[in-house]
Amino acid sequence: MKNIKSSLSKVTLLILLFLVPTSILPCTIVSAISVDGQVWNANNEDGPFGIANFINVYPKSKNAKYGYYTLSYLSPKYGNSGQMQGGMNEAGLTFDFNAIPVVENFNPKSKKAFPNGDHAILPFILGNMSSVQEVINFFNTYWFQNGFTSAQMHVADKHGRFAIISASGIKINKNGDHLVSTNFDICGNGENASCWRYPIATSKLSEFDVNLSTMLSICKETAQKNGTTMYSNVQNLTTGDIWFFSKHDQNTLINTNIKDLLAKGKTSYSFSDLKPIVNGQNNYRWFKPKQVELDKTTLNNYIGTYNNTFIGNVIVQKKDNSIEISFSDGVQLTVNPSSSNTFFFPFEDIVVKFSIDEEHNKTSIEFFENGYWSFTAWKASP
Repeated sequence: MKNIKSSLSKVTLLILLFLVPTSILPCTIVSAISVDGQVWNANNEDGPFGIANFINVYPKSKNAKYGYYTLSYLSPKYGNSGQMQGGMNEAGLTFDFNAIPVVENFNPKSKKAFPNGDHAILPFILGNMSSVQEVINFFNTYWFQNGFTSAQMHVADKHGRFAIISASGIKINKNGDHLVSTNFDICGNGENASCWRYPIATSKLSEFDVNLSTMLSICKETAQKNGTTMYSNVQNLTTGDIWFFSKHDQNTLINTNIKDLLAKGKTSYSFSDLKPIVNGQNNYRWFKPKQVELDKTTLNNYIGTYNNTFIGNVIVQKKDNSIEISFSDGVQLTVNPSSSNTFFFPFEDIVVKFSIDEEHNKTSIEFFENGYWSFTAWKASP
C-alpha cells in the first residue's frame, strides 16, 4: 500500500517533469587535438534566463561499466534521463547537443525503439560506451521515438574521433581535424555563415595551439552578448581534467578530474555555487519549517500571474492562510508560510520565496528543491 508521503513525492516530481521541454537550446561545441596529441572538448550552454543548471555525478554501477557526469536544467532529477544536456564518462567519451531547424523528412519510427525507453538512451551511452564509433553504431539501429529531430549530437572521444549525429545523417571527422558545431544543420549541409560564433571558434583553432587557454577563449568570445550563456565546460579527454564556470560567478574557474569527481560518490552540484566541487559538499539538511500566520494584505501582495519563458505561467492564488501555485498543465501545489515572504510544502523540501527584483522592478517568485535553487519567474504587469 502506498503511504501518503510517497504519493505526494510522485506528485511533486511530476510538477517538475512537465516543466522540462524536450527541445535542446543553443550552444557552441568544439573538439580538437593539440600538437602533443591531447584531445580537448569545450561547450557553451545557452538558455533561458532564470533557470538553474546542475552538474550530476554517477559512479559506475551494475548497470554502467563507466562512471560519468551529466549536465541538467532545473533539477538534479533530470541528470540521468533523456533530459540531460550533455556529459562525459571516465572512458573519455563526451557529448552535447546543438539546436537545429526541424528535419522534416525524417521519421523516428523508421528506426528501432530502445528497449528501455527514450529516457534511458543517454545514460546507457555514457554508462556503457567508450568510443564515438559505438555511439554511431547505436544510432544506426535505435532512435528516440519522441524527438531528436531538431537537434544534433556532437560526440568526441579520447582517441581523437569526432562526429555529428542528427536526423539529417552522420558526419565523421577522420583526419584529426577539429570539429565545431553551433546551430546550423551540419549533416544537412546547413550554412555555417548563418551563425556568428562558428567563424570565431574555427579561426582560433586554426591560429592557436589547442590547450586550456584557447578553449577558454573560445567559450568567452562565443558567449551570447545578451547574457543567455548559462555555463561553460571544458574537458581534456586524454587526462580526464575538467573545468567549469558559469555566468553566476564568471571569475571562478573550477578545475577537477573525472576520477576525483566520481570518487565523491553520487551527488549533484549547482552552477550557482561551484566551490563545493573542490571544497567539499555543503552539509545541507532539511528541517520542516514552522508555519506562521500572515495577514490578508501580505498574502494579497503575492497573488497574480508570474512568467518564465522556459516554464510558462505560474499562477499564485490565496487559499486560507496559504497560497496555491498552479503550473501550465493545471498541476497545483499548496504551500504554507514560514515567514512573511517564504512558503514551504509540508511533505517535502520544496520552498517558495517572494522578493522584489530591483533589476527588473518586478515581484519575483523563486522555487527551491532540496536546498537547490530551481527557477525564478516574474510577476506580470496588472
